[in-house]
Parts: sequence; structure tokens; C-alpha cells
Amino acid sequence: MRKLLPDKGNLFQLQEHAVWENEDGSYEYMAWDPKPEKLSWISGKAIIVEDVLCLTRVVSEGEEENLQSRQEVESELNKLPKWDKTKYYCVILGGTRATLIKDSATGTLLKSGEEDFEAAERMLKKNGVTLLSG
Repeated sequence: MRKLLPDKGNLFQLQEHAVWENEDGSYEYMAWDPKPEKLSWISGKAIIVEDVLCLTRVVSEGEEENLQSRQEVESELNKLPKWDKTKYYCVILGGTRATLIKDSATGTLLKSGEEDFEAAERMLKKNGVTLLSG
């Protein structure tokens, strides 16, 4: 089986993402989207805002040819230690708007009005990021 994950030292699993910490303390991520005959992937930069990992701009994307199934990626991801550096994670759009806020441990989407959503919203607002209602 070929290696699909980046060859990085501090690599973690965060649901369908691989997240790694670089030597300079910066973070990057990679995520996959299964399609019938190909597996699409994106990679990008990430930042930590208090207790929220923010998946920011995509820096590369592509497709894997001849990939039999998502199981290859899942198998590699499942071998990684679970991400435990933040309680939440989200996607940042356009630099100051966050969406898809989720619980890092479960991947559960948080909704407006929930205590965890409100907590994440406060953390992001203090840092100039608006959390779109979920």
C-alpha cells in the first residue's frame, strides 16, 4: 500500500483530516473527499485561536488516480494519534469568517444556541473572526 499522508513528524488525526505541526510551530492540514473513481484532496494552512483549530486557506489540491477506496486513507489516518490540542475546529472563509464549527473529539457539528457553539464564537470574536450561524 502506498503512503497517502505527508511524511511529517508530528502528525495527528482530526476526523477526516491529517494535521501536523511544523518545526517552526505552524500547522498544516490535509483532507480527502471520496468520489466514485478518484479521491480528491486538499491541503492548507491552519492556526490555533485559543481552543479552536482554524483550517484556513487551501494551498494545494488534486486527485489520486487508481485509488481503490477510501479505506486506504482511513487505514493510515486511524494509525495516527488523535488531535487533542483544541476542543473545536472550523473552516475559515475569506480570512475573517468561520463556518462548520465542530467538536474535535467527535466531529459533531455545533449549532447556534448550543453552549459549545457560543464558547467557540466568543473565542473567535476576541480574535476578529466572525462565526457564521450554524
